[in-house]
Amino acid sequence: MNNRELGEKILDGLGGPENIAHITHCATRLRVTPVSNDAVQNKKIESLPGVLSVIEQSGQTQVVLGERVEAVYNEINALPSMSGHAEGDTKVEAGGKKAGWITNVFDVLSDSFRPLLWALLGTSMILTLIVFLQQLGFFGQYTDLTGQSVNIDIINGARVADKEAATALNNQWMHQFAFWYILKAASLSVLNFMPIMLGATAAKRLGANMWVGAAIPAALMTGTFTDLTALADPATKVLNVPFFGLDLPLYAFSYTGQVFPPLLAVALLAPLERFLKKVIPSMLQMVFVPMISVMILVPVTAFLVGPIGIGVAMGISDFLKMINDVAPGVVGALIAGLYLFMVPLGLHWPLNAVMINNLQTMGTDFIQSPMGAYNFAVFGLVTGVAIRAKKDRELRQTAIGASMSGLLGGISEPSMYGVVLRYKRVIPIILVPAVIGGATISMLGVKSYAFAFTSLLSIPAMQPSYLYVIGLAIAFFGAMTGVLLFGYESNADAVRHAAERKAEDAEAAPKAEAVAAKAAPAAAATATAAAAPAASAGEVIELHAPIEGTAVALSDVPDPIFAAGTALSC
Repeated sequence: MNNRELGEKILDGLGGPENIAHITHCATRLRVTPVSNDAVQNKKIESLPGVLSVIEQSGQTQVVLGERVEAVYNEINALPSMSGHAEGDTKVEAGGKKAGWITNVFDVLSDSFRPLLWALLGTSMILTLIVFLQQLGFFGQYTDLTGQSVNIDIINGARVADKEAATALNNQWMHQFAFWYILKAASLSVLNFMPIMLGATAAKRLGANMWVGAAIPAALMTGTFTDLTALADPATKVLNVPFFGLDLPLYAFSYTGQVFPPLLAVALLAPLERFLKKVIPSMLQMVFVPMISVMILVPVTAFLVGPIGIGVAMGISDFLKMINDVAPGVVGALIAGLYLFMVPLGLHWPLNAVMINNLQTMGTDFIQSPMGAYNFAVFGLVTGVAIRAKKDRELRQTAIGASMSGLLGGISEPSMYGVVLRYKRVIPIILVPAVIGGATISMLGVKSYAFAFTSLLSIPAMQPSYLYVIGLAIAFFGAMTGVLLFGYESNADAVRHAAERKAEDAEAAPKAEAVAAKAAPAAAATATAAAAPAASAGEVIELHAPIEGTAVALSDVPDPIFAAGTALSC
């Protein structure tokens, strides 16, 4: 079944276009808010080839498709009847009730980050490559502030006590490795300008103008604004801005790479735009709606929303860092263990936002590395299932595909919905090695240097890599060994799945017999012809024509063209 056919059948199972209030997608699943949940046929959708699972969550129907989700989503939205369903902020549950605010927050986070993942992951892998080459000593060595000879670090710069010496050394590296600094710029492009991109995607998600949403955080990243904040008091980092007799405090924050300020700003933009469109005549809206929106929200973001957003991000990060400094094993164990339950519910997006903030503000992150233990425990489990499921061809193929997409792409959803949630007995088999592996990674001090889906290809993004591999090996081989020893299904599951396979075979048998019955006459005719003895010389063979009639000479045909033989000579 191709993507268009699958999209049409999914849409039919969802109740048709008229039952779609909102539709979007994340990395592996369609996220649909139906007008009526009663019209959604989950079992019909789950039976479609290519659909891994269907999840109902807070009035939202999530169709898990794996890697082909974007192609199917595009095919659905290409249908004329679906025009406009991917836009806006409608969140309607069954019965016309609004979805909970927590669900809406997570949905907005997911839908805002999703369009950026393609570019973010691609550019982060460039950063991973540079970090890997540094670790190999590709760029050479220098003497750091401790007097030790260490590898040149063009990502973080020279670590020497004298600032002037550090500047001179960094300038020397820029001349010597200019091409690699260009690639460094490419690797940081999405990360540094994340506020502008998030402003656009979040605005689109909430039904506001996406370019106005981009313009608001962009204003705080201009040279004019940064020059202004440079005038702030060095001690307090505050600049008093005169405004009609008042001194408004402007905090000298850098908004490069920030995540929460643009999200909060756009949350104000959407209702403001709707209000302005109500009070401003339509002929004047194109000019005055964006003008007034920017005039109001840029100062509001600079003075209020921006500092709040940065405070929230830093508060979460500092809290987790404080715990990590005291008990890193606890943090690693919690992250690796909780991810197993957070991913299916879409609750991991706030942590992703904190990861990105850590990378931008500190240059490293301590959350993503133990998260890799969760991923590799899942990948190890499905690899074990693929080895053990010898009699279940469908499950074996699903497990192999999920294992490959995980180990090479870092995507765990096919494993989760294709295997783990189908055989819930395996959850403890994942949890134990994941928790141990995550705690090991954190205790060994492994940190990430780039945002990436944790896979074999992204191992160099975590440093020290050789210590990171130890934690991954514990998680992967622990889960794989567990499923090989204890199996993946309970006795009840085994009986039920055997019955399902027997029923499928029984259903397929009449179809096979019908096909064989249709083919029997032709086969018999072929066999008869093959069995007929070859004629000897001079033997008369009687032929039976399929039609009756009288043979007539061509010259007697009542058609002058055919009678003259002209038609045969062409």
